[in-house]
Amino acid sequence: MDSLVNEIISDTADKFANDVVTFQNNYGTRTTFEELNEDHLREKLWETLFSYLSNSSESSVHHNCLSTLRILSRDKTDLNYLITDERINIILENAALKGTDVDQLSYNNVTIEALKLLCNLIFNSTKVQQILPSTSCLPCLIERMIKYNNDIPYEVMLFDIRIIFLITALNISTRQIVKTELNGDECLITILENIKIRSEQKNTIETDDATLACEILKTLFNLYIQSDDTTQEKERDKSLVSILYKLLLFQCEKENDLQSNIANLLTVIPYDCYSTIIPPCKEKRKHVYQDVDMSGISVLLQFLDRRLNCKEDLIGNLSPIVTAFIRLIKAERLIRKYTRLKILPPLKDVMHRPEEGTTLRAKLCKLLTSPLTELRDLVAEFLFILCKENVVRMVKYTGYGNAAGMFANKGLLGPNKGKSAYSSESEDSETEEYLKHKEQINPVIGCFEQPKPNPLEGMTEEQKEYEALKLVGLVDKLTREGLVQPCRIGDDGKPKAIEHVLELQEELPKQQYGRQDSDSD
Repeated sequence: MDSLVNEIISDTADKFANDVVTFQNNYGTRTTFEELNEDHLREKLWETLFSYLSNSSESSVHHNCLSTLRILSRDKTDLNYLITDERINIILENAALKGTDVDQLSYNNVTIEALKLLCNLIFNSTKVQQILPSTSCLPCLIERMIKYNNDIPYEVMLFDIRIIFLITALNISTRQIVKTELNGDECLITILENIKIRSEQKNTIETDDATLACEILKTLFNLYIQSDDTTQEKERDKSLVSILYKLLLFQCEKENDLQSNIANLLTVIPYDCYSTIIPPCKEKRKHVYQDVDMSGISVLLQFLDRRLNCKEDLIGNLSPIVTAFIRLIKAERLIRKYTRLKILPPLKDVMHRPEEGTTLRAKLCKLLTSPLTELRDLVAEFLFILCKENVVRMVKYTGYGNAAGMFANKGLLGPNKGKSAYSSESEDSETEEYLKHKEQINPVIGCFEQPKPNPLEGMTEEQKEYEALKLVGLVDKLTREGLVQPCRIGDDGKPKAIEHVLELQEELPKQQYGRQDSDSD
């Protein structure tokens, strides 16, 4: 590499064009260039490339100069030093982002290459992230996006939006500029609406449009995450949710990516804007429930099911969709009722533990004892809301052992704790199968359990007392050695450590879990 770079630096104009192409062919897939650390080669190479870029008479090599810089910009070494205000302006000029009248612009490979280079620089250079908002870049981008038409190359649109995504992700202060000062969110929603319109006739999103939609959704997430919407903006937000509903229904090769980004965006939409994801529908169709169309929710449930099968990065894969569902079921009663029917239908299988099997209920219950506490607590909250925050109902569907951690965290272990504030409208979950075996269902494991022989049967009172004292002694020893910490339930419904095991005996009557059934929905 050293010899080739030295040749590029000292080349005549004629030979330079061939040598930069050779560099791209040889090193186009590289992300680091340690060889350039010696003899100021990196600095000299950048200087040479920008000298050609700043010379309008060398326009024939501008594309290759930008391509070479794009490759070099993957390496963060000295990037903040190499980037100057003058060089940023040269890149913006080539990207058609220097305040020129948008209607007079024509776009070519140089424009696209400059946009790609700008994406790399934003991603890898903190200096670029800081200085870009003071340039013409963001206003010109939004102005161009407002005037998108069929003559704009797809790659220009893609990298325009990706630049907005990167800068709003990496420089939080730009979110306010893009959203409030430039109305960039409205512009992005309009582009998303146009994608929806193009897709409606075939009920399919083309791959390019799906990629574009994903970039828009990621960018809108950045703009909405700290949103404080006004009443006027809420109407716009409802329109956005209506578009998301439509996008969920289209066929798409990038279905998983699209649904993932929709789920992410739903986690930051204001609570009172979710209603348009379940539009009214009087027709008798597959996913119509109480005169609303639950097709979008059904797609999200299928997406949740697929994500529950993931083996890696469970928090990253599951947290957004579970969070989205928590917000949806809190905001819309009918979404909660429909989702509950799909995840926690009336109990028929009482012979297996809640976490056994491949149903949504089983997959979620398995996570209630996950060592990933963030995910465990999120799933517990989701199931608890589906149970209308009713402790007895939660125990019925998940088993007390699975839910005990959440009950302890919320202070719901004591008697009369966690009474639901939801409406009392009943949704009967006590099937014939459940009622038949109700008395033999062990609430701790959440399923039927064969009666076990009484271990005290046949013992005299003296023998029973001896075994009880022996057990107390063993627990006391484990406590003193720090292996266990017995607790009692405090008045706040949370476990409280005890000083001696005999304290358990004193409060035994009020510590026992009541099996009263207040299961009205």
